[in-house]
Amino acid sequence: MKMIIVGCGWLGQQLAAALCRKGYQVTATRRSVAALADLPASVAAIALDLNAPPVNDEALNAIFNNALVICAIAPGRQQPGNNYVESLQQLTALMQGAGSRGVIHFSSSGIYQGLDGDTDETAELLLQQPRVQLSAAGEQALQQFTPCITLRLAGLMGPGRHPGRFVAGKTLPEPLAPVNMVHSADIIAAVQSLLALPALSSAVYNLSCPAPVSRQTFYQQAAAMLGSKVDFDLHTNMQRRVDPQRFIRQLGFHYRYHSACDALTDCD
Repeated sequence: MKMIIVGCGWLGQQLAAALCRKGYQVTATRRSVAALADLPASVAAIALDLNAPPVNDEALNAIFNNALVICAIAPGRQQPGNNYVESLQQLTALMQGAGSRGVIHFSSSGIYQGLDGDTDETAELLLQQPRVQLSAAGEQALQQFTPCITLRLAGLMGPGRHPGRFVAGKTLPEPLAPVNMVHSADIIAAVQSLLALPALSSAVYNLSCPAPVSRQTFYQQAAAMLGSKVDFDLHTNMQRRVDPQRFIRQLGFHYRYHSACDALTDCD
């Protein structure tokens, strides 16, 4: 099967290497030719700037024809010059014109910003918040293509991305709130579970370590592993816990790292 990873950054590179080992024909894209040099040698790479005016490129259409596309473009922040939604609209048009097989979209559990308690894929979003509005618009842009599987990823951790690095010496809020994290190895395993299905159907899934862990427990352990410490503001409001059960139930999926604390051992 042909696979294309659009926006092949930290997570995409790990996924590309894993898929190549499984025998998939993988093509990775980045916005510029210069950025392609960092990609694994085993992965075919092309420059694709979705912010540029669309062109009817026969060679590009041939690459995308009958390919399963994985969109790993991060939304960033909603501010002038952020063409995230327009880029995904252009990607949708490209897939439609080329006759792609389907798309898996790496979205973010940040789309639930402002919500409290256990939060699943049916939660009503607070679209008045800029970050939520941007993420939702991006999801909707890609969902114009079918089948589209939207994976709402919790906070990312894994090789080269140790959470303790981002909090050392800081004072963090909400010590008792649940932490929502997912290891890159579990994201890759989730994608491989989807690829093993007889056919893809459009759906939305959360990916997050299923065992509840408090922010205080997690970040204190993460900081201690790196020989530092983190403090907490004692003011507490209970925050959302991203519920990953739909993917577990429907795919029979088993997380390698049931707890975010367990996943810290495979971060650096």
